[in-house]
Parts: sequence; structure tokens; C-alpha cells
Amino acid sequence: MPVPCPTVVPVQNVRRHFAGRAATYQADCGRGLWAWQRRREEARLFSLTGPVAGRTALDLGCGSGFYARRLADRGAEAVTAVDLSPEMIAALDDPRIAARVGDLATVRLERRFDLVILAGALEFSPAPAAALANAGNHLAEGGRLVALLPRDNWAGRLYRRFHRRHGITVGLFSRRDLDGLAAPAGLAVEAWRTVFPFAAACRMVRR
Repeated sequence: MPVPCPTVVPVQNVRRHFAGRAATYQADCGRGLWAWQRRREEARLFSLTGPVAGRTALDLGCGSGFYARRLADRGAEAVTAVDLSPEMIAALDDPRIAARVGDLATVRLERRFDLVILAGALEFSPAPAAALANAGNHLAEGGRLVALLPRDNWAGRLYRRFHRRHGITVGLFSRRDLDGLAAPAGLAVEAWRTVFPFAAACRMVRR
């Protein structure tokens, strides 16, 4: 079964791009069309998490902490957030959240979580299969892994073209691609929901 095209440029390009945006990233995503899209993606993502209050939660590839904050707002316990960019982690200044620098594919937190979020992160990993497997390794028995991904459609290809201006080729995903990544990681895709024009939210559980 095919897997999506990974990032094909050095990870330094990804780190450099987000380092340059960290100071204004949180504010920027609250404006204009980005805010409109974020609200719709957030609603779809949390429709797949189930109850959040009282559950332990991990936001992998957290950026400046948009979803980590939303998890804390909804009453999640012991929210942990991980991102490759030290600058993004520095921007996540919230006492409710334990934030640390780490790579999606290799970070080891020595604990498991009821809920793991991968929102807008997997497409930037040069090793999406390893990143998804590592996310699954942090999932507690009976837990849920919810991801937000760019789809392989016309709008997703425009999104890819946008990031190529920054020296980054993002991965795009179909449902079939995700099934192909999930199975070797011991995960099963339980739900797949699209968000117009190019995103998809999906829920995975241990097989």
C-alpha cells in the first residue's frame, strides 16, 4: 500500500521556517481566512476526540500551542506539548502545559496518554511512518490518536506549493495513505472526516 510523499528537504528548513514565524504565529492564526479554517478544523478534530475533561493529553508537533491550549481549556489533565522548534516552545507560555523540544519520530516521554493529537504536524516530518508509530507508542490502552492532515487534492497541492516557497515539500495524505501508515504502527483508522477545502481529521486506535 502506498505511503504519502514525505518532506524531501533537510529538516533544518522546517526548523528555520517556524523559528522565523514563532513570535507572531499564534496571533496570525487568529486572523482572516486562517482563523475561519482553524475554527472549522478545531470543531472537526474535537468531534473525534470524545470527552477531553479529566484525560491526559499529548500534543505532538504543537507549534505555538493552539491545540494544547484548547485541550487545557476543555479540562484535560497533565497536558504535554512537544515541538521541533525551540522558538515555538518558547512562545507556548502557559502554566497548564508541560512543553518541551523534541522530534515527532524520536521523542520519548516515558509515559502514555489517553489522548494524542497530531494537528498539522505529520506533513512536515521527513519520516511520517516513524512519527506515527512514535505517536502510537505514547497512546494508553483504550486511548485515541486524532490527527489533522492535508489531503492529496487540488487544494492540498496548492498548500504544498505555498510551502515550497519556504524550501519545504509537505506530505499530502489520502485515506488509503493513512491506512498504509497506521497498520505497521499497530494502529487502525477508525474515522476519517474531511474539512473543506483540503484538510482531513481522523481518529486512530490501537489494533
